[in-house]
Amino acid sequence: MTTAMKEQMDSASVQNPGTRETMLSLRNCSLSFGNVPVLDKVSLDVYRNEFISILGPSGCGKSTTLRLMLRLLSPEAGGEVAYSSPDLSLGMVFQKPVLMPWLSALQNVMLPLELGEKKFSKGEARDKAESALRLVGLQDYLNHFPHQLSGGMQQRAAIARALAADPTVLLMDEPFGALDELTREKLNFELLRLWESPETSLSSIVMVTHSIHESALLSDRVVMMSPRPAGVTDIIPVALPSPREAGMEELPEFHRTVKELRKRVKHL
Repeated sequence: MTTAMKEQMDSASVQNPGTRETMLSLRNCSLSFGNVPVLDKVSLDVYRNEFISILGPSGCGKSTTLRLMLRLLSPEAGGEVAYSSPDLSLGMVFQKPVLMPWLSALQNVMLPLELGEKKFSKGEARDKAESALRLVGLQDYLNHFPHQLSGGMQQRAAIARALAADPTVLLMDEPFGALDELTREKLNFELLRLWESPETSLSSIVMVTHSIHESALLSDRVVMMSPRPAGVTDIIPVALPSPREAGMEELPEFHRTVKELRKRVKHL
């Protein structure tokens, strides 16, 4: 997705919201673990060419919502998870990189390509893995093992692993939560660059975060979830222009969004 394409889509959707193409939907999704209710009638649409952040209290069910989107979990009777097409491709990046310590960065990215439902030959997997690692700036670290990489570089490798499978929708569960502030800010803009790059297949990103600042800076919409059992309480549009750039934190629109999000968080 190029920046020009995204801007054209955003402009059209503002004029006529009904023209937005839905990539995946949750409808009235409730879920309990044993006798503990976790989600309560969660409904949410993820549109093409948008970045969504999900904010909510710790333990409320944000990560569970991502697993519903991946269909790793199923909602209770009456709930539905719907994709725009049967072959919609989703990728997942977790809070921790979860790299195999005995494999190199290249081998870690290749692994799901060789073992997944859509299997690639070793040569194809290597080509795709090298391309993904180049996109995240790790082309000089292909043969480094996880312990030889910094925390930020390990998370880049995890993002490369997700991108190598050419996902249309990327789900991210607090991917930068364990990183220092400087590395986190750098990777925020790297993520936006990857999303806007025509070299990736990415259309939409859904990211769980605890950072109001991060959600306001990156997102087109911020989804607010209530304490457990969680429901969607508000969806806040972010009026910042695209593409997002460093320094936008100084814009009045950014400050208004942060103020509004903080107000909503206080009432959760």
